[in-house]
This record gives sequence, structure tokens and C-alpha cells, in this order.
Amino acid sequence: MAISPNDISNKANGLATDFKNKAMSGEHQIERMVQNVGERAGAIASDVATTTRDTLRTSREYVVDHPVKGVAIAAAAGLVVGSLLTMSLSSRRS
Repeated sequence: MAISPNDISNKANGLATDFKNKAMSGEHQIERMVQNVGERAGAIASDVATTTRDTLRTSREYVVDHPVKGVAIAAAAGLVVGSLLTMSLSSRRS
């Protein structure tokens, strides 16, 4: 039994259609995944912003209630950061 050109053409068209449908399905799945990732990233960014805002408000309230401790903590933090920067810069020069 010989295979006719029409049979080959029909088979090729069927394969092409299947491939196109699978590619489109994959494209839709990728779009949904990207959208979900974007939504999750937005939710995480919102949570971080809220936490940061709350921490800043709490810190300000603490400094207003305890000004001497606030200045002492800021001075200590400045000394630590300054020391770390000095050590880091001096090790790069050596």
C-alpha cells in the first residue's frame, strides 16, 4: 500500500496543529506562572513596607520616650559602623 501525498499532507497538518495547540497551552501556563510570581512579589513587597513602617514608628516612639538611650544607641551604632568601615578600607589597602 502506497502512501499518498494527501495522507502525508494531512498527517503533517495534524502534527503542526497539535504542536501549535501545545505551544499555545504552554504559553498560557507561563503567563499564569509569571502573573502568580508577580502577585506574590507584590504581596511580599507590601509586607516588607508595612513592617518597615511599623519598625520606624516604634523606633521613633522609643526615642521620644527615652531620648538619652536613643542618643547612646545611635552613638554606639555609629562607632560600630565606623570601626567596620575603617577595618574594611584598611584591609583593602594592604
